[in-house]
Amino acid sequence: MNSIGSVIGKGLLVASLFMSAGSALAAKSDDGFAAFWTQFKAAVGKSDQKAVSQMIKYPIYYNDELQADDFPVIWEGAFTKAQRKCLAKGKPVKDTNEGNVTYSAFCGSLIYVFGKDGADWKLTDFAEND
Repeated sequence: MNSIGSVIGKGLLVASLFMSAGSALAAKSDDGFAAFWTQFKAAVGKSDQKAVSQMIKYPIYYNDELQADDFPVIWEGAFTKAQRKCLAKGKPVKDTNEGNVTYSAFCGSLIYVFGKDGADWKLTDFAEND
């Protein structure tokens, strides 16, 4: 009986070690996008144009190469009321290509792409979803 109890005890110990390691790996794989997405959605939902503008990597292409000073054009084209409503409910999809991680959110005919700009997440691209 001691050997069965010992085996069960060792099994529980190993299982708890795997669970601890899994939690540590999950925490390590947090790339910070979830926190960015929460802030981005909140800014879009409140129509906080200043905050949204600061979450864009410039220059950004929208029918032409645009800078921060051109933000009103971006806001009118990519952040209509319908788009803002959609983004508030959106669930971005993660993509990894050659080690680069991006997230994409789809709203109607537009796709919004988010990537790293140094240590920060930014809206890096948006375009017609083909």
